[in-house]
Amino acid sequence: MKKFFYVVLFSFFVSQLHAQTPTLTKGETISYLDKKIKESIGHNWTNNNGTIGKISSASVIQTEKGIKIEFRIDYQRTISYEFNPKLISSVTEYTNGTSSPVNEIRLSLNGNVCIHYNNGQTNSVSYGNLPYLKADADNFQKISKAFNHLKALLAAEDDPFGQ
Repeated sequence: MKKFFYVVLFSFFVSQLHAQTPTLTKGETISYLDKKIKESIGHNWTNNNGTIGKISSASVIQTEKGIKIEFRIDYQRTISYEFNPKLISSVTEYTNGTSSPVNEIRLSLNGNVCIHYNNGQTNSVSYGNLPYLKADADNFQKISKAFNHLKALLAAEDDPFGQ
């Protein structure tokens, strides 16, 4: 009987420790992505053809559709991607110029479900890009993990008892 009591007590403590493992909410995850994109502000962005420009502002916000990634280059050119993160099919690194301090994450989506705005022109595309500072070698993995977490949160929000 004493052994049984200790096994039950041990199981209770283990379950309490597991239950207290912190997970980010949808809002906290979007806030984290916003923090990560803002790290790229003020840095020159180059590709293999030369300078794209300096990122002058950047944000990730929650919208009715899902999220919106928006950034400005040299205070002149605005680019945005608005989509539902549930529709992300893959997260990959989109490599820019090797000397560029800014790189991009390419978010492939299930179909042309992203509203892409580029300096006055709007169209539907099957991807979204997020510039990030590559000085931190782990940034790609961290941001990728955040997008996958957001995708799972939104899927659970739609069908909390689904797979």
